[in-house]
Amino acid sequence: MSAALFFLRFIAVVSLVLAGAHYYLWRRLVKDTGLSGRARSAGTAALVSLFFLPLLPRLLERHLPYAYTFHISWLGYLWLGMLLLFFVFFLCADALKILALAGRCLLLRQWAKPDPARWQQLSRLTAAAGLLIVLTVTAFGVKKGAEPPTVHRVEISLNTLPAAFKGFKIVQLSDIHIGEMTTAAELAEIVAIVNRLEPDMVAITGDLVDGEAAQLRGELAPLGGLRAKEGVFFVTGNHEYYSGAEDWLPEIERLGVRILRNERTELRRGGDSVVIAGVNDHKAGRFGDAPDYERALGGIAPGRTVILLAHQPAAAQKAAVWQPDLVLSGHMHGGQIWPFKYFVLLQQPYIRGLYREGKMQIYVNQGTGSWGPPMRVGTEKEITELILK
Repeated sequence: MSAALFFLRFIAVVSLVLAGAHYYLWRRLVKDTGLSGRARSAGTAALVSLFFLPLLPRLLERHLPYAYTFHISWLGYLWLGMLLLFFVFFLCADALKILALAGRCLLLRQWAKPDPARWQQLSRLTAAAGLLIVLTVTAFGVKKGAEPPTVHRVEISLNTLPAAFKGFKIVQLSDIHIGEMTTAAELAEIVAIVNRLEPDMVAITGDLVDGEAAQLRGELAPLGGLRAKEGVFFVTGNHEYYSGAEDWLPEIERLGVRILRNERTELRRGGDSVVIAGVNDHKAGRFGDAPDYERALGGIAPGRTVILLAHQPAAAQKAAVWQPDLVLSGHMHGGQIWPFKYFVLLQQPYIRGLYREGKMQIYVNQGTGSWGPPMRVGTEKEITELILK
């Protein structure tokens, strides 16, 4: 599937979902509360405008400089985060109201139609509580989302690790999303943090960029400042393909980053070595660039230490046939905004942190940047410092 066709289908599906969510919110905040006259018109107009706000940057990005569309995107995605929180709050509130009504009917042993006046009063109280809670959580989430990434130090024990590589330090970055929600200044801060850790190797597990190379190549420039003894390695994520991977990959290589496209390389220390492999994004087949696990992992002698970089955690299940020792992934952002992680579990087997499947270990980074809403609720931006033992 071409990037243009995928984009059109994505916009159509998102628009339908957004329309339904905004209508639900209109019912709870405007209709059920009994707003009338100018208040009703203002509430309706505000929600209609907010429906179009997240879609606006995609329509304008080819016609306006990045500096303008970035701020529109920030506001649009902030609203998406608030919309999610509103939706969850009112869904829970509606469930409680239905349970209370059902309980009352059971006690009376007959259908008891709710009193319209009392029901409207309850709707007003619920709407007021929803506004207060969502605004408070949003303020907290934006503050958390604006903080620099936290360094998570994780020790990984690998039975096959050669003696020369004990204490080998891999710093993992993932889901920085340059252009969408991360600027060059923020990337420069990330690079400074990584360099202070003095890594042996840097692994970037996809979704580095988000937008067209023609507009954003300057925003990526600080990446060239990354320093690692054995080099910086990168695998594609889904957003590289949305953004035009063939335009971006030469720009990334120009900054001194080694791209592993269904391939592997060896790192040597004396007579010892480890294998670093990388596969294309789990869903890149729709763009004609599918992951090839056999090519990346096939034919490696038993007993070798193999570290696989793969953007989506679901790739670990595909790679399990070849039993790499360690799989480094991202994609999930740890769920980014609670309780979204419970929904993404339907699509991915691992959310964040360290997992073990037999001899294979999987580490899922929470995202060094953010995608969509510039908020973090129940998660944080992460730079992972992995120490091999």
